[in-house]
Amino acid sequence: MKNKIIASIEGLQNQKKQHFLLAVSGGIDSMVMLDFFNKNSSLANISVCYVDHNYHANSKKMGKLVSNYCNNNNITYIEHSINSSEIKRNIESQLREKRYSFLSEACKEINANYVVTAHHSDDQIETILMKILNSSSFTSMRGIQSLNNNLFRPMLDITKDEIYKYAQENKVEYISDPTNNDTSLTRNFLRKKVIPLLEKIKPNLHKPFEDFQNKTNDMEDLLSFSTNEFIKSDYVSLSKDIYYINKNRFLDLPFLLKINIIRKILSSRTEFYFSKNLLEELDVFLEKEVIGSEKIINNTKILIDRDCILLTEKLDVVPIYREVKAGEMLENDDFSFYWDYDKRPKNFLKDPTFEYVDADHFENKLIVRNIDNNDIFSPLGLSGTKKVTQYLTDQKVSAIEKTKTIAICNKEDIVWVAGKQISNNYKLKKNSKLIAKLNFFRK
Repeated sequence: MKNKIIASIEGLQNQKKQHFLLAVSGGIDSMVMLDFFNKNSSLANISVCYVDHNYHANSKKMGKLVSNYCNNNNITYIEHSINSSEIKRNIESQLREKRYSFLSEACKEINANYVVTAHHSDDQIETILMKILNSSSFTSMRGIQSLNNNLFRPMLDITKDEIYKYAQENKVEYISDPTNNDTSLTRNFLRKKVIPLLEKIKPNLHKPFEDFQNKTNDMEDLLSFSTNEFIKSDYVSLSKDIYYINKNRFLDLPFLLKINIIRKILSSRTEFYFSKNLLEELDVFLEKEVIGSEKIINNTKILIDRDCILLTEKLDVVPIYREVKAGEMLENDDFSFYWDYDKRPKNFLKDPTFEYVDADHFENKLIVRNIDNNDIFSPLGLSGTKKVTQYLTDQKVSAIEKTKTIAICNKEDIVWVAGKQISNNYKLKKNSKLIAKLNFFRK
C-alpha cells in the first residue's frame, strides 16, 4: 500500500514536499488515509478538513472522531457544516458539489497544494458502472482520475481489502456511515448487490476495470491529439471573436471528434461542457447541414454557413438606427460612418469603404440602420431588384456577417449596402448636380 501511494505522489512531478488538505469523513477509507499520512510524514505536510453534511445520526460522532485524532497528533483541523435540510432534490449530487466547493476554498485559505480524497479502486468500479448506466459521455467514462486540477486521489490503485487490512493491523478507529446501507441509492445498490455477484464470477474485479481505465485514457489521449491537430490546422481560423471551421472537412469527422473540437475551442475562454441532451440535439443539428441554421448552446451560437461552421459568443445584433446629417460622424465599437457633399471625383477609388453617389434627392440627412430580411434594392450593374439578403448570399457573405451588415438609406430607400454595393438608383450620372461622398469603415 505504501509503495502504491508513494508512486502516485511521485506522479505529481514536483520535487518539493507538498501540503495536502485531507478530506476526512471519519469512515474507514479516509481514516486509513489520515493515519497513513500521519505516520509517513516525510511524504507530505498535512491538514485535515471534515465537512458535516448533517444528513445522518452519526455525523457529529464522526466529526468528533476526526477532530480528536487531529488534536492528539497536532494536525491542523478545519470543520464546515452544510444544512442538508434545505436540499430537496438530487441530495447526493448537491451535497457533493457543496462539499468540494468548500474544500477548494479551504485549500486556498491555508495555501495547501492539493485537496486529497480517499477514493480507491472499488470506488472506481462503482463509478464506471454508474457512468455506463447513465449513458455518460466518453470522456467521463474514464471514471475517477488520480489528478484533476488541485484534486488528488493517491489511493486509486488500492483495494478495499488492502484498506481493511491496514485498519486492522494499525488499529485505526473509524465509524461507518449508516447511509452506505441504503440500497435505494444507485451507488450503494451496486456496491451491496451487483459487485459482490460480479466478484463471484470474476475474482480481482478491479483488474479489468483498471484495464478499461487505461484503455479509455489512451483513447482520450488520441482524441485530444487529433483535436489539437485539427484546431492548429488551416481548417480553423479566428477573426473578430468568430471561429470559422471548414464545413466539409469538419462534417466528415467522427461525431465524438467534432464535439471535442467545439468543446476545446470554446473552453479557451471558459470551461465548456455538453450535457447528454445537448449532445443529442447537436448531433441532429449537424446532420441536417441546413445553410443558415443556427443553434444556441451554453451562450454560444453555432451556425452553419455555406462553407463554414461558425462559433461565436456574440449572440445578439446591436440595433442601429441613426439619422446622420451631412458632415456628421457616426462612430461605435463596430464601425464608423461619415458623409458629406463633394465634387465629382476624377478617378473612382477601388476601395469598398468609399462610394460617390447621386445626392440630388437627399434631404441633408441619411439613415444608418441594420438590414432587414425584407429589404430590397437595385444592385449596381444588375437589372431589376433583389433582396439584400439574397444579394449577400450570392456574394458568399457569411451568415454572421449578414447580421452585421448596415444599410445607408435615403428615407426608406437603400442607397448603399455599406461596404458591399450601391443602388442603381443612386449611381452617378453625367447630369448629376449634387454629389455625396460616403465613407463606411468596419473596425
